[in-house]
Order: sequence, then structure tokens, then C-alpha cells
Amino acid sequence: MRKIFEIRVKGQIDPLWSSWFSDLELTPLDGNETLLSGTLADQSALHGLLNRIRDLNLALISVHCDPPSHPQDSKGDNHEED
Repeated sequence: MRKIFEIRVKGQIDPLWSSWFSDLELTPLDGNETLLSGTLADQSALHGLLNRIRDLNLALISVHCDPPSHPQDSKGDNHEED
């Protein structure tokens, strides 16, 4: 299942390098940072991308993954308050 990721790194990366980063969208941010965003096929693709970031000596600031959009069981949502 593909998941949406947002990865923030220190430094400015030209959007033309998108193919080097699993075709994620590269967005320059204020403060000398770049946001890599888009979908990755699986955990292996994420690790490959993180290895590439490490190999390029880019400082990793954050990694965020959006949860799947399908409903999960909702434990604890049906409790009654006294």
C-alpha cells in the first residue's frame, strides 16, 4: 500500500533533482530547507530514499507519514461518560 510522505531536509535542493529522490516533489522552504513530498510504494522505498539522503550528506530534519485513508477499527470511541 502506497503512503504519502513528507520529508524535510536541511539545504536547498533544485526541483530538477526530483528523479533522484523517487520522483517526490521538491519544494524549497525558508530557512535553507527543502520539503520532499509524495507517495512511496513501501517501507523498502522509504529506507532507500533515506539512505540516499544520508549518502548525499543532507541533514534529515523530519519524516512524516500520513495514515492510510481507509477506516480502522475505532477502539475506545464508543465509551459512555458518567
